[in-house]
Amino acid sequence: MDNIKQHQKIGEWLKMKREQAGLSKAQMAALIERDKAFVGRYESGQRLDFIQFTNIALALKAKPAEVIALCITDREGES
Repeated sequence: MDNIKQHQKIGEWLKMKREQAGLSKAQMAALIERDKAFVGRYESGQRLDFIQFTNIALALKAKPAEVIALCITDREGES
C-alpha cells in the first residue's frame, strides 16, 4: 500500500471516529482549536504529523494504536 492510500485510510478512520462521537466537522474543529477546513483536509487524506494525529485521536477519545495497527496490517499484507 502506498503512502497516499495509508493517509486516506487514516483520514477515513478519523472521520468514522468523529461520526461515531456524534460530532460535526465544526464541533471537531472547535475541540482541536483548528478551522473546519483542516478537519475536511485530513479526513480526505491530507498528511498529518504524529502529534496532530495523536491530538485528534485523543480528542475523539479514540486509541491511536487502532489505526496504527490497521496500517501495519495493510503493510504486512503486501508482497
